[in-house]
Amino acid sequence: MKLNKAYSCAELCNVLEAKCKKNKNNTFDRVSSLANPEQNSLGFIFQDKLNIDLSSFSGLVVSNTFTEDVDASVTLFKVENVKHSLSLLLKTIPNPTTYKMSNDYNNVTVGENVKIGENCIIYPGVFINHNCSIGNNVIIHPNVTIGSDGFGLYKIGNLWKKIPHVGSVVIEDDVEIGSNTTIDRGMLDNTILKKNCKIDNLVHIAHNVTVGCNTAIAACTGIAGSTSIGDNCTIGGGVGINGHITICDNVNIHGMSMITKPITKAGDYASALAADSVRNWRRNQVIFRNLYKKNR
Repeated sequence: MKLNKAYSCAELCNVLEAKCKKNKNNTFDRVSSLANPEQNSLGFIFQDKLNIDLSSFSGLVVSNTFTEDVDASVTLFKVENVKHSLSLLLKTIPNPTTYKMSNDYNNVTVGENVKIGENCIIYPGVFINHNCSIGNNVIIHPNVTIGSDGFGLYKIGNLWKKIPHVGSVVIEDDVEIGSNTTIDRGMLDNTILKKNCKIDNLVHIAHNVTVGCNTAIAACTGIAGSTSIGDNCTIGGGVGINGHITICDNVNIHGMSMITKPITKAGDYASALAADSVRNWRRNQVIFRNLYKKNR
């Protein structure tokens, strides 16, 4: 994500409320996620220990307790709260707030710099926020929201603070999105729905999620942030998918399942328990508790 100007180390220290360590001669004109570093970019490290290559970054914003070795050419900015410093920097990027009713679609609201391809069907009540991109032959059913801010928060004391989201949403060709579905914009990278994926009603897709080609997701499923779902997957109704995990291609997830860890092998997966009488359910609860006590 390009910043509003090229910053010197001294200028960034003021914005980030940071102290500059190591190479103080670098300049920075963009900020990148750890997954997609760019030249001359600044990265933000939220954990003190990481098993990834950080050499692609020109600068890193880290906590005061960070002790990992990094290349001597990389500038380190040490801060009290990394998420707070990220929020301060993202607030310097202009955020368009002008909306208009579409001239091409009835009762559809669009923000600035929205791109909509050919042969799309967009029903009334749809809201498409700034900088979002819609491909060709896309169908969007009533009351869908595309490009709202993700649920990115951090705490100072007991108060929640919001992290601005400056990424976007990219919807590729031949996608269909059901009524009342919400698709959040990315924080730095984009939220992406790839070609020919089909989304049912009342699905929530959080920030930085990628949904692969030809994947179908049934109603009332919730996908937490920064999760990647592969191609040719089927996700049943009411599924909950944890954040920051990867689901490989050709996975079928049965309805009401809870996915808490990566899926690396194609196949069928389920975790929900079928309904039973209250009497049997209570008996099963006792068995589960006893199993837990036995294995402690």
